[in-house]
Amino acid sequence: MNPNSRTTATDRPAASSRTTASSRTTVSKGHFRMRGRNTIGITAAFALAAGAAALAAPVAQAAPSDTAAVVHEDGELWYRAAPGQQNRLTVDEEIEHRGEFESYYVLTFRDSYDIAVDADAADHDECSYPTEGDRTAVRCAVRIPVNSDDSNSYNIVLNDEDDTATLEPDSEAWAGVFGGQGDDVLKASTSAMLYGEDGADRLDGGGGPLGFGSYGGPGNDTVTDCAYDCFGGAGDDFLTGTGEENNLHGDDGDDVLRGGNGTDVLHGGKGDDVLYGEGGDDVLWGNSGDDVLYGGAGTDELNGGAGSNELHQDWTRVQSPS
Repeated sequence: MNPNSRTTATDRPAASSRTTASSRTTVSKGHFRMRGRNTIGITAAFALAAGAAALAAPVAQAAPSDTAAVVHEDGELWYRAAPGQQNRLTVDEEIEHRGEFESYYVLTFRDSYDIAVDADAADHDECSYPTEGDRTAVRCAVRIPVNSDDSNSYNIVLNDEDDTATLEPDSEAWAGVFGGQGDDVLKASTSAMLYGEDGADRLDGGGGPLGFGSYGGPGNDTVTDCAYDCFGGAGDDFLTGTGEENNLHGDDGDDVLRGGNGTDVLHGGKGDDVLYGEGGDDVLWGNSGDDVLYGGAGTDELNGGAGSNELHQDWTRVQSPS
């Protein structure tokens, strides 16, 4: 994916139209939504002053290509990094209620570089600078659809350096985070889809609409704590599950997969892989290559596949390489 290219509706799901309201009432930390596998519970609410006068309005402009920018494209809000920047991006999230039936995600983007605001983002997503004279933080408001359409509330596209992007661990807005080139660190709740892309990336969290949450991409990646499905991509990857049910896919390369304590399905893919079912009743597939499979606690199913494989149940070898 070219981070500087426009993403079209054929690349991403189409989003529902966003509307804005002139009055603001309260901001709360917590909301209830359900989509696919994920059910997000209500957390404690708190009130915040959210007067529009406190935000410094940006000068309407086209987003420049030599600095980070927030833009509105194809019905969605995008944060785009510029080439040559080593971004240290964080995204804070609050929920603002405007009347009985209208709520918004209030998103604050903070980076180590100035962030430009294009005219469409200022208009459609109310993007502006919360602190006068500080261009490293931008606050936007994205309306929460009454009936979720599985589109993202916003997207993050990093570029060609070793970047970090950290979303709040309890955030609820659906998001897509793309690492681009470089050895990136992406952290998010299970509401975000994480794509490491090129480089040796570290992905922590991820889930998205149906739990298809983390994709390492090319490179030797580390993928942890994703909601349901985790994919290493090409390279020698390390994937770990959670205490819940996980599907771990090593894909191409010599991978290490650890299921955790849930009922997991592990797929080694191509290459010489090592799979650990650990707790729970697991199913392990070595696939092609010379693989080593450890079932661990529980009633497990071990399938070596093509190649010269070694199978262990409860740390006892039950099949040796032929």
